[in-house]
Amino acid sequence: MSYLTDIMEKRKNIQFFKEEAPDKKLIDTILRQAHELVPTKNNFWYYKIRVYGPEHKKEKRNLAISSVGGLRREEYPNGNKEKIKELEKAYDKWMDPERVTSHEYFFNAQVTAPYLLVYTHQEKFLTEHQEASAFSQSGRMEKIFKKKLNKKGMDWVMQASMHAISTAYLCAENDLYASFCRCYFHNEFLPNDMLRPDTKTAFMLGIGYRDTSRRYYKSYNLEALYEEIVEWQ
Repeated sequence: MSYLTDIMEKRKNIQFFKEEAPDKKLIDTILRQAHELVPTKNNFWYYKIRVYGPEHKKEKRNLAISSVGGLRREEYPNGNKEKIKELEKAYDKWMDPERVTSHEYFFNAQVTAPYLLVYTHQEKFLTEHQEASAFSQSGRMEKIFKKKLNKKGMDWVMQASMHAISTAYLCAENDLYASFCRCYFHNEFLPNDMLRPDTKTAFMLGIGYRDTSRRYYKSYNLEALYEEIVEWQ
């Protein structure tokens, strides 16, 4: 295999990370590389990324609790204080390495990774740096593109996804794991800054070292066949 396919094979979505945090400089280097290398349409960034480091541990725990899945998931998104306390107990029990497997609950613990990237919608068409450019100040930008805001469409999700998978590959190149999550809900009794009700969020990406001491369970949902997805015409 080629170096690229080796990296793609190495990338895995995991659930449990070590508390040990990678060097912040390494994470910043990876994000800068992704920013410079991932293509964008006409140099317009329709997404933004908020990065939460190890110091946001409590908020990440609340977020992980809100990521509940399983047979009882629908009981909690609009839950009151007592209901959320019940969910917190279920989370602590589930996080116990010696727990007994149950279909009632599972949690996306990857959001507790040392570094968590939150991909959000950038409604403003240009950044301040771009607005100050000679091209923008000349008026030619507005004449050519004829818009100031990016409120409609899914371009921002596409761009965010391209950045995120590229970041995941760069992490794999540096012996780090990067795991996606898009399952969570906002509840006032699980306060965290990652979920802002007034902000569109595409998904989140947790980054860190894999906790190899934790048990992992394979998915029993079969992969689709190549021929079922790729249709030669």
